[in-house]
Order: sequence, then C-alpha cells, then structure tokens
Amino acid sequence: MLNDFVRSIKLAVWLFILCSIIYTSFIWGIGKIFFPFQAGGSIIYKNSKPIGSLLIGEKFSSPYLFNSRPSSAGTGYQADASSASNYGPTNKGYIDVVKKRIKKFLTENKTVKKGEVPVDLVTGSGSGLDPFISVLGAFTQITRISELTGVNPDRLKELVESNISYRDFGLFGTPGVNTVKLNLKLAPILKSVNPKIYDKVFRGLVNTGNKN
Repeated sequence: MLNDFVRSIKLAVWLFILCSIIYTSFIWGIGKIFFPFQAGGSIIYKNSKPIGSLLIGEKFSSPYLFNSRPSSAGTGYQADASSASNYGPTNKGYIDVVKKRIKKFLTENKTVKKGEVPVDLVTGSGSGLDPFISVLGAFTQITRISELTGVNPDRLKELVESNISYRDFGLFGTPGVNTVKLNLKLAPILKSVNPKIYDKVFRGLVNTGNKN
C-alpha cells in the first residue's frame, strides 16, 4: 500500500512538471517564435510608446471616430475588471439604458432610422473588452463621420472594407471590424483632410493612451 502511495505521489509530480512547466513553456516558446506580436499582447506602439492593444477595445465615443460598443467593464473597457452588466433582457433598468443608447445614436446619426440601429452598438459584450463591432455597425457610422470631418464617404467605406476580419477558416466566428485598428487607420486620413479635427481628437495620444 505504501508503494502505491509513493507511486501516486511520483505520478502527480511528473504530471505537474509535464502539464504545468514543460507544456506551458513549449506553448509559450511556440508563441514567441512564430507569433511574437500576438504572444506579446498585440500591443500597438506610437513613437516607441504603447498606446493600446488590438485585443482590448477602447472607449471610443467621439462623433469624429468609429464608436465602439458599450462596455460594463469597470469604467468602460477596463482590462482588470472584465465583466458584462449581467442584466436580463427583460430587466427594466437595462431596457431603459438601451433605449437611451438608441436615442443617443439616432441623435448623432440622423440618417439612420430607429429600426436600423445595429444591436451591437447599443448592447455590450460578455467580456466588456471586445474591440470588434459588426460590419454593419461600422458602415452605419460612415455618414456621420464624413459629414463632421469632410472625409469622402467612399474613402471611409474603402477603409472599413479593407479592415474587415472574416471568419477563421471560413467557418468560425462572425465577420467584424476592430475599432482600435480602424480608428488608428483613420488618423492619417483625418490628418490630411482636416488637421484641426485630427489635432482635437488625437492630441496627446502617445502620452496618455486612451484619447478619443
């Protein structure tokens, strides 16, 4: 019986070493070698300074930018407080909040009708950190951004289309647009077309990170 106990302890130790150390180190090494950007957190740098991550959304609410979906993670897209609202679809408080979001969206996007508001732009994700919005959600904001900034709507449409992330292997996930990546790509366009608004929106981006 003592021998069985000793063998069990040895097996547990070896499994710990195999699964917790060897396997983890192997996967970490593979990531660092073949996917260094992703393994490092997909951090975006500007002038050698980190300004965000493609994995975590930002609280983009400026009318001059592509707005992200609502977030209940802390103060909004707070990485150390990932969460959803946990309200059910019949909760009166939640319904009132969504109605306010719809009203705000319609006020800012006057060409959009009430029944055309993309659901992802007025409801949050389960993590509260999702950087993606639907393709429709991005397209719906083009008219507003074009009218406020002077950027040609066709150019904005091309920008969205060139940044669509399609299904993995054509099967998994849903096509969407990463708002962090999209707004960073919008920045140089905005700078060339309307420097005044560019300065207003992106001033201090490198120094403080989450400017919008």
